[in-house]
Amino acid sequence: MHSMLRAGALCAFVVAGAAASPPAGSAADAVPSIVVQASRTYAAAVKGTLGMQRHFTTVVVGGPVRHTEESDSGYLARDGVFVKIAYSRIVRDGKTFDRTALDKRNAQTNTDWSNGKVFFKEPYDPRFMADYTFESPAACAACAAGTLAVHFSSAVADAQHGDGTMWIDADAHVVKLTYAPNALPPHAASGTVTETGGPALADAWYVTKIDEAYGGRVLFVKGTGTFVGTFDHFKRFASAAEGLKALDDGSL
Repeated sequence: MHSMLRAGALCAFVVAGAAASPPAGSAADAVPSIVVQASRTYAAAVKGTLGMQRHFTTVVVGGPVRHTEESDSGYLARDGVFVKIAYSRIVRDGKTFDRTALDKRNAQTNTDWSNGKVFFKEPYDPRFMADYTFESPAACAACAAGTLAVHFSSAVADAQHGDGTMWIDADAHVVKLTYAPNALPPHAASGTVTETGGPALADAWYVTKIDEAYGGRVLFVKGTGTFVGTFDHFKRFASAAEGLKALDDGSL
């Protein structure tokens, strides 16, 4: 879900920094049972109204030029579906966004998410499993006992899908997922994303960290971009209205 800001927004920043100086179809019968179990575990974890805080750090280097951005925001979802995002702090190249700039970022981000853009469409999310094909699970010798590695791929040629591998433990938790996006931004030649899962709440396993790295070039200038996102302060709410109140008053 989150690779949230994810490739699209990060890569736009990469390009700006350097320059500035058909779905696969239903494959239900081919989905390994461990992936089906992981999908059910995920669906149970995100059921109801779930909120969290997000903390992002982006670093872009292109030749002698270096750009940075740090941000804090709250995120609210209902049954795994986006409800609202609210940024409380954004610092770009050492300059803190004022209220006008913050409101502009909030408006654009919420519009993109509402239109189904930006976020990675996880292969274990029940809504998007049909976009992927899966290889047979393989035991992971370097993992905890019972953990299986499952390679996935998608024919959907956009930044919200990719080819990679996920590791699912004996309790059907996706402990790690890594992929290369199917579409990269202009001037980016490579990109990898790694998601790390963890116990967000006593009854919920969720992505708690995202690491993204991109490389490319503009004319003769090589550029790199890295993005680190961490997610914490998970909280369940009795209703979406209660969650929205906490998001808006900063108590999430």
